Amino acid sequence: MENQPKTVKFLKFDRIQVFNFFFFGILLFLLYQLLKILSPFLGAILIAGTLAMIFYPVHLWIKSRVTSNNNLAPAVSTVSVLLTVVMPLLVFGWLLFKESKEIYPKTNQWLSNFSQAGLHLQVPEGFRSIWDLDARDIILGNVKNLQESIMKSGGTILKNIFFFFASFLVIIATLFVFFRDGERLLHWLIDIIPMDAEHKYRIANQLYITAIAVVRGFLLTAAVQGIMGSIGYALAGVPAPILFGVLTSFAALIPFVGTSVIWLPLGIAFIFIKGLPTGLFILLWGALVVGLLDNILRPIFIGQKAKLPIFLLFLGIFGGLRVYGPIGILMGPLLISCLIVFLQIYKETKNLEQKTG
Repeated sequence: MENQPKTVKFLKFDRIQVFNFFFFGILLFLLYQLLKILSPFLGAILIAGTLAMIFYPVHLWIKSRVTSNNNLAPAVSTVSVLLTVVMPLLVFGWLLFKESKEIYPKTNQWLSNFSQAGLHLQVPEGFRSIWDLDARDIILGNVKNLQESIMKSGGTILKNIFFFFASFLVIIATLFVFFRDGERLLHWLIDIIPMDAEHKYRIANQLYITAIAVVRGFLLTAAVQGIMGSIGYALAGVPAPILFGVLTSFAALIPFVGTSVIWLPLGIAFIFIKGLPTGLFILLWGALVVGLLDNILRPIFIGQKAKLPIFLLFLGIFGGLRVYGPIGILMGPLLISCLIVFLQIYKETKNLEQKTG
């Protein structure tokens, strides 16, 4: 038999398939370019979206009781958020950055004065040899590292002062838009997603619950840390323990350094003011009680509200913090929550297909 030529089959696409490939290819390209354009302000947009979700009930109250004007009500709500949350945090951050310049010089001066005096009044006899060898270098090293961390974060803002103010303006503008058109934009976004309506609203609801749970978890954890800090400061005889407790709560919201901004310098200072036992008590209370509450309570508070496994939530918070920076605190739990919902939907769809098949 003669060898017959083999026919090569080519894939054939109809016009609809070609249009779909072309359309979605261009759409993905445009979305990628839009993401690149918005990437410098993604943190600001995420902060504005989170604040809008938290204060949206307040906005509805303002719209029903104060003014129903479509532009005035969002403006009043935006100003309320700025006065309640944003401005106090900016003032606290500026004061922290300003005061951090004096941490290392003052500590070094205190140590020099007490070294010249021989530390006979405050340091017990058994600790003097240890102090002379290591403690001075250890304390100065830790204080300098703390100062450098604060100065580095503040210096980054000062170097990029234009982007800082641009991000601040983006937060204000995005808050206003979310208060005025957020509900309409959310429904529009949900409608264009190519999924069943039940699944879309289920995912949106889970993301909303998780975002609120993360924010509330952080606020509750910061409040408990402030209360425990006040108790420790009162036991140590610190003047105005409630004031330092409030400062500890604010500091708990600062990524990376957290409450150590308050209890670390305070404990070091009280080593010289009231003696080594009192200062060590503040340092141990801050590290073992106030500091560890962050790692214990936060996943519990968030996990109970968001209905997420505590272990995965723990990894999501700290993994997100490492990968995405400060916004990863919110991004990590949101990604885990979204992944779990998608897996649940896939499992339910697969079981339904098996039953109907």
